[in-house]
Amino acid sequence: MSKRNLITEIQQKNARASGRYLHGNLELYELESSFRRLVESDSALIALHVMGIASCIEVGVREAIKRLVDSGSPFLDRSEIFKDHIRFDFALTRALSATQITFGDLVSHSLPVSNLSHIASHFVTLFSNGSDRIEFSRILSEVREYVEPSEEEVFGNGEVGMAQRFAPFLLKDTERLLSDISSIFETRHLVAHEANFQAVSHTDLQRYMTSARSFLDALYELVEQTLNLGMSRSGMAGSVQQLAKAGRFVQEAETIQQHVFEKIASLKSDGNYLLELFNESIKAFQAHHEAESNLRLALHEPFTGNAMRNIEADVTLQLWKHRMAYLVNLEDQVKFYVDVQSD
Repeated sequence: MSKRNLITEIQQKNARASGRYLHGNLELYELESSFRRLVESDSALIALHVMGIASCIEVGVREAIKRLVDSGSPFLDRSEIFKDHIRFDFALTRALSATQITFGDLVSHSLPVSNLSHIASHFVTLFSNGSDRIEFSRILSEVREYVEPSEEEVFGNGEVGMAQRFAPFLLKDTERLLSDISSIFETRHLVAHEANFQAVSHTDLQRYMTSARSFLDALYELVEQTLNLGMSRSGMAGSVQQLAKAGRFVQEAETIQQHVFEKIASLKSDGNYLLELFNESIKAFQAHHEAESNLRLALHEPFTGNAMRNIEADVTLQLWKHRMAYLVNLEDQVKFYVDVQSD
């Protein structure tokens, strides 16, 4: 048997899913549409639909794990517990370094998700802090229905996520839902490995469809409300928030920039040419940022104001993230020479 090539598997899977959104969730809509044409006598098709439902759940679970791990700390740190499922080699390390795949890709692709106990264990690992273990049923039970942030939140004058914290809980009976999810996987095993097409009735399938939809909706909200708490999903408010986020990032970078300026000013040098050069670099970057923003805005000129705000925020974040990393490095180098002179 040939050795599995995880890199190729992940890249091919990502290519097949390119352009898709809400992995597993949209595919379930297709099954729901197909289900409406089935009758009780379609036993084989009913059984095959259960296999499709289980696959949608697996894909949705992997997508949720990938997004959590790729978001960074604390989920990236906690994913160390999954190390026994991953076998690193040079090719895999190089693929991660070259961003051919993400660490979230690797973790989510490597973990078993073929039954509820697997799935529950992974989310318990990701959401538990050390010895403070949180059961999967509790994790899902605490997910709330999505509500738009208040106007104060949108404009940065209110506590982030306050409106969301008082929204109704999304799930009404989590234990029953998880029981249905477990049954879906058990039935899938009977159908796939024993060709038992009588293992599920039309009524059972209808219940499984409803439970799978509730489960995937809860997973989506769990990830979104964890990673993007208080973010609007409306065009106008969302674009305002993105622009405000970019503005806050610029302020953080400019604070570091001021620290660099002060350290350079403290250096003993002939004349003041270092400060002059640094000021020139600041002006050059500002001109670069303005030119890039103007280019992108002109390129997408037919779009609405909401889109324009998102575009401007995107350009600002991309350029200033690079600028901040550069300034942090520059500050370290300038500090080195300040320390040398003080010795």
